[in-house]
Amino acid sequence: MKLSIVTKTFRIHDNPFLDSDIYIIYIDKNEYGVNQKIFLDQVLKLHIQELSSYQIEPIILTNLKKLSTFIKGKDIDIFIDFYDPLTKISFSNFNYIPTWCLIDWTDKVDMIREWFLPEGLKNHEKFKEYTNANKRNEYKTKIKKTIPIKELKSTYKFSTKLSIVPLPENNLDQWIQNKLHEKRFMNDPKWFKPDTSPTTSLTNNSDYLPDILKTSKLSPYFSLGILSSVTAYNFFADLKKMGSARDQLFFRELFHACGQMPEYWNQSKFGKIYHWKEKNINDWNNYINGTTGREDVDWAMKQLKNEGWIHHLARHLVADYLTRGVLEISWIDGMNWFKETLVDHDKYVNRGNWMWLSGTAFSTKQRSFYHYNPDNYLKNKDKKLKVKKK
Repeated sequence: MKLSIVTKTFRIHDNPFLDSDIYIIYIDKNEYGVNQKIFLDQVLKLHIQELSSYQIEPIILTNLKKLSTFIKGKDIDIFIDFYDPLTKISFSNFNYIPTWCLIDWTDKVDMIREWFLPEGLKNHEKFKEYTNANKRNEYKTKIKKTIPIKELKSTYKFSTKLSIVPLPENNLDQWIQNKLHEKRFMNDPKWFKPDTSPTTSLTNNSDYLPDILKTSKLSPYFSLGILSSVTAYNFFADLKKMGSARDQLFFRELFHACGQMPEYWNQSKFGKIYHWKEKNINDWNNYINGTTGREDVDWAMKQLKNEGWIHHLARHLVADYLTRGVLEISWIDGMNWFKETLVDHDKYVNRGNWMWLSGTAFSTKQRSFYHYNPDNYLKNKDKKLKVKKK
């Protein structure tokens, strides 16, 4: 008997668990902030509806205690989509099937190691295992009807709130694949992520922008596994240059690969140690509420609070401002605030990016005291790009 436990594989495509006799969806509420939790609820409803059409009846659990009791003494093969050094599971025999992308970096692996990895990871025994020559294909699984389990009942309670993230009324899996193909403009060799419009949002219409200024806005769907990173990687497979859509996926998956190593989660063993200032409550409240008096920082933080999403360059700006740029507050505080507010929160990516922008790890540019102007970086860049691309 095959029992699968999934946490963020909310899709039909590239899903290795659809041949399970028992299909568990495990929701750890501690993993989600306010905005992402609302988004998750809507996604779950759509995904359950779609699974039911294949005669897969998932059981949604918010803890694994009863499941552990149910499994004990039974001949069950357990498969999970979540595992890292922080994972605590009461049963020890399970098969981990990663649904992030084990990318083949053979043409860039040495450069990535030397340019971006902190000393704690450069020669890590697991580095090659999780990065070099491990690109996987999309999972093709025969779909199987689940069997009813009287001992296990869903314990999840749904919210009635609506997320601002666009979603269809039904057929989520086909819809998101169509959404990916709408991003064909990112296959243009001239498309370069740092040149996308930094003042965009999830809710504004970007159709008026030239294609090479648009951004995908797909991050919320990657974060919950609604869209497979492997499927997207294959869609952008012909793009080789740094800054392309394909290469942006490298960094997402780099952080997931690093997350398999214990050092990534240990501040004392990873990256550079800074002596951050004690958090001043007034400075902190002004920062999270967008009332610092610094125009671009305030604009970005208000959008983050209201929408749960800001462009990657806006994230760079506010992270730099909080840490080495101005306030000298620890990146840990910023990381936790992003977790609470982001609709596309991913603990591996969030941690990696905050270490990057604070100069703690990964980026030599940030360590060399590169900073963003908190008053006009975003708007000036946006203006220059739009003039340049006319």
